[in-house]
Amino acid sequence: MFNQTVLIGRLTRDAEVGQIPNERRTPRIRFTVAVDREYEVDGETPTDFWPVEVLGEYAPKLAPYLTKGRLILVHGATHIDERREEGGQYRVFPYVSARSVRFLDRRADRRPEGDPVAVEAEA
Repeated sequence: MFNQTVLIGRLTRDAEVGQIPNERRTPRIRFTVAVDREYEVDGETPTDFWPVEVLGEYAPKLAPYLTKGRLILVHGATHIDERREEGGQYRVFPYVSARSVRFLDRRADRRPEGDPVAVEAEA
């Protein structure tokens, strides 16, 4: 099977740091990437907003660099969470589980050598 997702877009807000509620309390960060589509509708370019999740020990270290407006490339896999909500309604939540994140710009408040270029997920 093959599940590869590559997104290039801007962060809609700063990354949220948290943990997965499991025995190991795996560190996680979440953020949303705004990605323009390749066509226009009535002179406007539609934008998709993709939720992204990064897991692992390096995730909290990456979070300070993932700030609103940053241009990034995300490489990972698309996952689907399926849940039944109160009232029995079935909901589907797609998101991208990132294996690597690349910064395609530099933060204005950092020295040029201070930004990581890429962060790869742990295998």
